[in-house]
Amino acid sequence: MRLVIAPDKFKGSLTAPEVARRVAAGARRADPSVEVVQVPVADGGEGTLDAALAAGYERRSVRVPGPVGAPVDADFAVRGDEAVIEMARASGLDLVPEGRKDAGGATSLGTGLLVRAALDAGCRRIVLGIGGSASTDGGAGLLQGLGVRLLGDDGQELPLGGAALARLASVDLDGLDARLADATIVLASDVDNPLLGSSGAAAVFGPQKGATEEDVTILDAALGRLVEVLGAADPAGVTLAVPAGDAALRPGAGAAGGVGFAAIVLGAERRAGIDVILDLVDLRGRLLGADAVITGEGSLDAQSLMGKAPIGVARAAAAAGIPVFGVCGRTTLSAAEIADAGFSGVRALSEIEPDAARSMADAGELLERLSEDLVRSIGPQRYDLVLRGRALVDGVIASAEIGVRAGRIARVAPEGADLAGDDLVLLSEDEVLLPGLVDTHVHVNEPGRTEWEGFESATRAAAAGGVTTIVDMPLNSIPPTVSVEALEVKRATAEGRVFVDVGFWGGVIPGNDADLAPLHAAGVYGFKCFLLPSGVDEFPDVSVAEMRTAMSTLAELGSLLIVHAEDARIIEDSVHEASHEYADFLASRPRSAEDAAIAEVIQGAADTGVRAHVLHLSNSDSLARIAAAKADGVDLTVETCPHYLAIAAEDIPSGATAFKCCPPIREEGNRDALWRGIADGTIDFIVSDHSPSTPELKYAGDGDFAAAWGGISSLQLGLPLIWSEARRRGIPLERVVALMSEKPAARAGLEGKGSIAVGNAADFAVFAPEESFVVDARSLAHRHPITPYDGRELTGVVHATYLAGSPVDQDHPRGRLLRRGQNENGETA
Repeated sequence: MRLVIAPDKFKGSLTAPEVARRVAAGARRADPSVEVVQVPVADGGEGTLDAALAAGYERRSVRVPGPVGAPVDADFAVRGDEAVIEMARASGLDLVPEGRKDAGGATSLGTGLLVRAALDAGCRRIVLGIGGSASTDGGAGLLQGLGVRLLGDDGQELPLGGAALARLASVDLDGLDARLADATIVLASDVDNPLLGSSGAAAVFGPQKGATEEDVTILDAALGRLVEVLGAADPAGVTLAVPAGDAALRPGAGAAGGVGFAAIVLGAERRAGIDVILDLVDLRGRLLGADAVITGEGSLDAQSLMGKAPIGVARAAAAAGIPVFGVCGRTTLSAAEIADAGFSGVRALSEIEPDAARSMADAGELLERLSEDLVRSIGPQRYDLVLRGRALVDGVIASAEIGVRAGRIARVAPEGADLAGDDLVLLSEDEVLLPGLVDTHVHVNEPGRTEWEGFESATRAAAAGGVTTIVDMPLNSIPPTVSVEALEVKRATAEGRVFVDVGFWGGVIPGNDADLAPLHAAGVYGFKCFLLPSGVDEFPDVSVAEMRTAMSTLAELGSLLIVHAEDARIIEDSVHEASHEYADFLASRPRSAEDAAIAEVIQGAADTGVRAHVLHLSNSDSLARIAAAKADGVDLTVETCPHYLAIAAEDIPSGATAFKCCPPIREEGNRDALWRGIADGTIDFIVSDHSPSTPELKYAGDGDFAAAWGGISSLQLGLPLIWSEARRRGIPLERVVALMSEKPAARAGLEGKGSIAVGNAADFAVFAPEESFVVDARSLAHRHPITPYDGRELTGVVHATYLAGSPVDQDHPRGRLLRRGQNENGETA
């Protein structure tokens, strides 16, 4: 069993690392073979530094003034260019001697000096956890530590502390550390109070720091003076990232006696403390492969439900489909509250030691006993589904067992692990479990041209071919996906009608540059453009200059531009007379047109830095140019398609317009060169370019290649087509699947797709690589019985397709609509 232990501290008894060690010791007593992963956590306040150090950050220390002036040795943590600072280490209430609380005189200066020390250490991302402070100075000390001078009427610097701010006359910002302009500050805080007023820093938090009612009134006025004078010192926001008046009103400005305000003024991004810490310790990554999680804190109560660390851990575990258990000193939560929070169970030290004082004194020993009993009760874990047989894992086909929970791969184990599941699938000797294929080039044509294809028929065909994720092209639908409004129309059309998961490309057309950023934010996976007429009026082509403008925009967004690369002028100048002979059509789409356009894509990508992708490469003459561009560091990928790899121009009969596509299928020698481009890695992956139409369009002109619609339907047949060709060329199945699953998923940014790995979507194809069949166009799932492969014998049969851990049911669509940056459950990736 793999057990992740991710607790917060038991305040007054054990630090979070000590809790983790005690729980681990108890777990090992119960099961000496248990694999334990210790991940101490915190909620952004006390314990934040411990969590960072346990996650591998390096401890640094600097002597700074404490909250009431006495020097303290304050630690912070560094990893690379990131620092983690826990305010309580320099300016915490626990550093104030007994009986010397001073809400008006305590300062956050030490915290400011810790930030400066982090900058000195070369850090440019600073996580600042601000719980447990002793001061109510509005972060004045923090600002002073970073070079700001706070002056009275006499021009002299004011004494430290919030009360002195009542005499603030001016602020000198000239000394503010210039390095802050290039630094990112992340404010880890769950407090959403503003700085001033009845819910502000002085009124809400001042009394716990020793402030009387009179002190609260004085301090609130003093903090108001700080806002006023600081705002006057920088009215245009030239020096400070956020104007003082604005910052004072923001949620979280009142946190830590107003340190939140000072951090916001400096441009800090406020995030929930537990979210910051879970990212910092990479909890989601550490959960991969876990059978159970144990978390906890000293008291699990109503305050815990407001976003404390154990609740954050429980939610992360639940999202990964992993049972989570809580341990604590005591709990006041009801059974219903415990279940609603995501816990499978909670155990408290009070069960074995009711006396609170003794429980706290002996917390470590008691926790080991409690954890031992808990782990014994957890026992072996069951999965929703277990698949046994040969599987493609880590690039190798070998006997394995795959455990699935909540639609995700929860365990990958060698044969003989005897994983227990509610459902068990035993693959036969002639079957191999593959990751579901990913096809990033599919024309669904809906809405507007549903008679050509449509989401239901296209995704049924995909599932029948072992494809579990497609990305829909932006054209051939009406409206095309060239604005957020059009995207939402398309999503609404697809909702509830897809049998596999579906993502969407956006489109680049003349005049829609302003739509690109909104479409990117709405979750498209990238943008497509044509460098010659697309064939439909709703999606016009762009000039090279317009393409480069879009490249600049998309480079700033970090998006991907995918290009139909054929040169319009060369095509226009080529002979294109009506003809039933395929050779005449081939001459009308010369190789030079493709090569010239690819050269423009490469130059534009080199000049702008955009991520670029060449669609449906048919011309092997361009391979050398593409390889050279990659060697020069251009961020370029290239795809080709089954029809270019499985058909040669010499084999196309006269008038057989089912074979027409653009760019065209070329000669046998060209096909062999494309396969060499696959073998040496110049071509990155293989996708279908599934582009169906009605029989009337496909057979228009009664065999005239000039009149017929160009597009080939092969979504259901891609894997057997490529495998049939690859196996006779000595290319193994493992390589084929990488080209058709892992690599397209990675380039498009489809999270959790493309491989059988713990944490990924449980999307599979059960494939019989030695079984043969004859293609019957009438039996295919796409809308019209048209395909150039009709009657062709192929090797390799998809026996079953699984989406999110369940077999695809061709009568009940349950595919999901995907957005870039989110996984298939709608969670931010």
